Formats: sequence, C-alpha cells, structure tokens
Amino acid sequence: MIVLILYMLLNEFRNHFNSSLTDYYPKSEIIAFYRRLTDFYFKWPPTFSILNPEYHLKKDELQKLSLALEGLMKFRPIQYIINESHFYGRTFYVDEHVLIPRRETEDLVKWVLRDFKDAEDHYNVLELGTGSGCIAISLAIEQSKFNIKALEVSKAALGVAQKNALHHNVEIDFIHQDMRILKVWDKTLNVMISNPPYIEPDEKKEMLPNVLDYEPHLALFTPDNEPLYFYKKIILLANSSLGSNGCLYLEINPKFEEDLLTFIKSRSFRDIEVRNDIFGKKRMLKAVKS
Repeated sequence: MIVLILYMLLNEFRNHFNSSLTDYYPKSEIIAFYRRLTDFYFKWPPTFSILNPEYHLKKDELQKLSLALEGLMKFRPIQYIINESHFYGRTFYVDEHVLIPRRETEDLVKWVLRDFKDAEDHYNVLELGTGSGCIAISLAIEQSKFNIKALEVSKAALGVAQKNALHHNVEIDFIHQDMRILKVWDKTLNVMISNPPYIEPDEKKEMLPNVLDYEPHLALFTPDNEPLYFYKKIILLANSSLGSNGCLYLEINPKFEEDLLTFIKSRSFRDIEVRNDIFGKKRMLKAVKS
C-alpha cells in the first residue's frame, strides 16, 4: 500500500509515479496514464509538469494522484479509477458494474448509423444488455428517428445507463429485464442490437487482470460449454420480434463465427454479413429478417 505523503514537488511525484509502474506497464502507457489523470483531476495541459517541475502539490492533489497510482499498481483500469470512459467521441460514467466501452464497438454503432442515415420514418430499436448505455445513447444522439428501448439484467448497471442518458440529455426507455427469458417483444421491431457476453469461462486463463479482476463477469462470460448461449437467445427473439426487413446487429466472438453463422442461417434471416473490427478480427454481424 502507498503511504500518503503530505508534501512533494511535482517532478518528484512524477518520477515516483513512473518508477512505481515500470514493472507493470509499457512506458507509453504510463505516460498516457499520468496525462489522463492530471487532465481529469486538475485540467492541466500536457506541458504543465514539464514547465512547472518545482510546483508544490497540494495535499488533496497528492492524495488523488497517490490513490490513483495505488489502483494502477493493482491493475485497476484507469476508467474505473476516474469513473470515466470515452466512446464515440463522448464521455461516459463507468464503474465496476458495467463493462468499459471498447473502441471496436464504435464500429458496430457506425454500421447501424450508416444503414439508417437517410431515415425518414421512425424506427423501433431494442438494445439487449445495455451496460453503460453507450450504444443506445450514441444511437439516440446521432439518429433522432430512433425510438430506443434498452434492456439490462443488472439493476446497478441500469442505474449507470440512466445516469449517462441524463448526462447526454437523451430519452431512452431503460428496462430491467433478463434477455434469457424473453420469447417475443410486445411490439414489432425494426432494429435489434447487442454486444452480449461471449467469452467462454475457459478463456479466463488468457485474460489480463485489469479485465478479469475488475470488469463484471455477468457481462463477460457465457455459461460453461455454451459459447453461443446468448446469441441463440437473441437470434430467436429477433426471429419472432423483428418485422420484415428488420435488422439485427451483433458484436461477436471471432472464435465462433462459423457456428454462429450456421445457427442464424437456420432461421428466417437473409443478407447475413460479417465485418472485421479495427484490429482485423471478425467482430460484427448483421442479418436482415426475411
């Protein structure tokens, strides 16, 4: 545990920060951590520490930075330390009840928005497993023709999503509901979208501690030996709830692309397309209801 010191010069703390994290993170990441923390807490520009090495850190400034450093040394994600993450050019509140939004998920949002950029009518949209609400909120901000409902099984996560919707001043109907028990939606849908749990429990041994030890397992993992469990639930719901020409968008696990394609092709869907994410992995799927 880090002992909080009551007095320290900025250059002394910066050296202490860097040396403390050297065995845990790459140098470039340590620099990024420091800049993000000082910007978030104090709104300091990147040059502040260079131009003011003899700056006397105030007690509260030193305490904030020291506690953040302690968290980073335990591999706690910086997004949870500052309760902030970026997605689609905006900031979102996050805590350990929700997944940290990923850059690759932005491409799923972009895909939907491109498909409906010329929308003239209103469309009923349902997101399954909204988490922080970043997908639903981004869609609502960018496309006013979407009437969005978002489901979430975790009450704590739902509270985070509602907080983010209020912050971004969008109206979304957030619903506390378990997607696993839904058979049909009560209103014909035009769009369904989901980034469901898709990691097999066996993959835990390959995961980094910043994910495995902090992000909610409820939003990460499938049941044992059922890697398509949530996809099957979603596809069956989409099969019964999407109107003709309705679109289903999914973030997928590249490891099970072929099995997922086999399953969805056995249902009433056409124009099935898989796209790569920014890292070249097959990460997104779209299917149109026949």
